[in-house]
Amino acid sequence: MAPAAPYGGAESQRQADLLKQEGNAFFRKERLSAAIDAYTGAITLCPNVAVYWTNRALCYRKRNEWTRVEEDCRTAIQLDSQSVKAHYMLGLSLVNSQRLSEGIKSLEKSLELGRGAHPASYMVEEIWQELSKAKYIEWESLSRDRTCQLQKLKCVT
Repeated sequence: MAPAAPYGGAESQRQADLLKQEGNAFFRKERLSAAIDAYTGAITLCPNVAVYWTNRALCYRKRNEWTRVEEDCRTAIQLDSQSVKAHYMLGLSLVNSQRLSEGIKSLEKSLELGRGAHPASYMVEEIWQELSKAKYIEWESLSRDRTCQLQKLKCVT
């Protein structure tokens, strides 16, 4: 058997798809390290397939490795700007990194894309819930800032 051609070709794509299926099976069994390895193998063979990146990002999300989630989602978005999952997980990673306004924008984009593609999807509801939480956290933060500013003004007068 001839070695698989890197970065494309039918054999590379077939091998990458098998690794993705393997990764999915590991993910379902909560074997996240093995799933990450499988998705990384798929990415190595076919780096231009967004779903391999988002699947690996989902593993990192389960492990709360938000920097890695962000990196993989940004790559996936470069490959497929319409990826609901990539925008959603990018938003979550940004919110969890205390970059609320950026995270909210990504969550809003994922909600917009999700409503267009699958309006009745469970994911649309999940995105809406996370977006609502992020907006509430942002509102609380702004409210605290305003209260502090008001207190400072009271002390000056």
